Amino acid sequence: GGGGGGGGGGGGGGFAPAPFVPPPHVYPDAALPLASREESHRPLCGAVPQPADMVLVEKTKVAARMSGGLKGQADEWILAVVQRYNASTQKYVVLDVDAGDEGGLMGAPAASKQHTVPAKYVIALPTSEPTAYSHYNEFKAGSSVLALYPDTTCFYKAYVATPPSQSNPNPSHRRDYMIEFEDENEVTGRSEPMRVPQKYTLRLPM
Repeated sequence: GGGGGGGGGGGGGGFAPAPFVPPPHVYPDAALPLASREESHRPLCGAVPQPADMVLVEKTKVAARMSGGLKGQADEWILAVVQRYNASTQKYVVLDVDAGDEGGLMGAPAASKQHTVPAKYVIALPTSEPTAYSHYNEFKAGSSVLALYPDTTCFYKAYVATPPSQSNPNPSHRRDYMIEFEDENEVTGRSEPMRVPQKYTLRLPM
C-alpha cells in the first residue's frame, strides 16, 4: 500500500526569510570578523596594510585626506566610502560617511559630500581582526597612528598607549587599542587613553 501522503505543509505563515549575507566587500559596521591564525597576517587584517597596487572597490570604507585648502589650515582625514576609482587620474571619488548615506534617508548624496582624492591619500580600513598577534598585524605601544576620534567621523594623529594584545576585551569580547590623542590642553600634550577599535586605527602616512 502506497506510503501515506507526506504530512501537510507546516502551518501557514511560518516562512523564514532568507538569512541576510552581506557581499564580501561591504564593510561591517559592527565588530569585524576574526581572522583565523593562518589568515592573521593577510592584507587588511588588523595593522597589515593594503598592497600598494590594490584598487579599492565601490563601498570600501576608507580614511580619506581632505586638504585644508587654505595655507596653514590642517589637512583632515575623514571616514568615507569609495564610490569609484579613475585609473587615468589615479584618484578616487569618495563619499563622506557623514553625508547621511548610512541610513539612506537622504536619498541621493549631496554633491558637496563627494570628494575626489588622490589614491595615495585614501587608506582602506581593516576588514578583519587577528586572532594571533605579532609586530606585523598590530601597532606596538608608542607607535604613531591615525585613529578615529570616538563619536566623530574624523581621524587624527595619535599614539598607541596599549595595543590590543595587551588590552582587556571590550563588552563584545573584542580587543581594542587604547589611544592617546594629541591635546594641547593637557600638560603631557596628550589626552587620557581612549578605546578605539582596531578597524579605526591605521598606519600614519608619512
